[in-house]
Amino acid sequence: MQPKLNRDAISGFLLALIGAAAAYRAFDYGIGSAARMGSGYFPLLIGGALVLLGAVIAIGGLRASATPVHIPRRELFLIAFSVASFALIIGRFGLFPALGVSVLLACLADRGAGLRQTIGIVLFSCLLVWLVFVIGLNSPTALIKV
Repeated sequence: MQPKLNRDAISGFLLALIGAAAAYRAFDYGIGSAARMGSGYFPLLIGGALVLLGAVIAIGGLRASATPVHIPRRELFLIAFSVASFALIIGRFGLFPALGVSVLLACLADRGAGLRQTIGIVLFSCLLVWLVFVIGLNSPTALIKV
């Protein structure tokens, strides 16, 4: 009997892949030892834990009955475009416009989100980012560039 991929198996494989990439990158920072931990020690442990957790989830998914995997293309595109738009906008226009566009695109991925809810999420996100970065961390972040 050939195992069929389902959501759990695919999620487990992706989680293990992300963990392996994190563990691989940790070696660039110097691992050190348990007594004198280097800057890559903790990322290596987290990456290894992700690989282990991903393997457990993938094996459980391969053993379960196969259900067809539906990839929501519209939602996947909008979330990826949301992240990319944040990266493209923040340098030129500042944090608030980048966050507003990014959250707006992410809310478009939710078919049930209305205009009032989306505006509320954008405003709450801007308030939270302002409280954390400007007030809490005293970060010299340009909120709006003219």
